[in-house]
Amino acid sequence: MSEEKEEIILFMTTISSSLEVKKRCQKIVTVMCSVRDKYTLIEKDISVDGGIKAMRETLKDPKALVPQLYSEKLGALGDYTLFENAVEDDKLLEFLRKEYEMPGSG
Repeated sequence: MSEEKEEIILFMTTISSSLEVKKRCQKIVTVMCSVRDKYTLIEKDISVDGGIKAMRETLKDPKALVPQLYSEKLGALGDYTLFENAVEDDKLLEFLRKEYEMPGSG
């Protein structure tokens, strides 16, 4: 019997004029493929009408910018900087369980 995969939502955009934002979104998608046996990544494009407002309400952060990761079970997981640091520290699974803190942030 297989365990049910946890859903992780990636708030992202497909119409950003920023190449950096596009690269960050793509890196998250690529890295998340390494844990696809435990997690399902759901991409939510905030470029639709009301998308940015809905993302910020969901995250409870009126200034949040894409990309952001969110878990229905745990709430906001973090932005790209926190994600990237967790990956560099080899702590992706801790990040996805909301157990990762960036060194020097606590």
